[in-house]
Amino acid sequence: MTSSSTITLQRATADDDAALRTLSQLDSARPLQRPALLAVVDGRSVAAASLSDGRVVADPFTDSAEAVALLRSHRSALLRSRGRGRRRTNRIPRLRLRAA
Repeated sequence: MTSSSTITLQRATADDDAALRTLSQLDSARPLQRPALLAVVDGRSVAAASLSDGRVVADPFTDSAEAVALLRSHRSALLRSRGRGRRRTNRIPRLRLRAA
């Protein structure tokens, strides 16, 4: 990741199933299933987090530590907001961040 990299967090869709499988294989982990959040850096999937069990997979050949931290933080925030009685929704807004 460079100082001008853009990290996008998004809910994984059926179109992202191949990326989830690839990240799981690269991380030597059992396949991650949806519902999941996906971290995309400059258009490339680098990490994913399960919304069901919290497992995280990442591309070990990419500097993905910041993306993984953001995924964990965003997942936690989503779970906290659901626990406070807010209306459950399948729509998770995309989060775009620029590296400092």
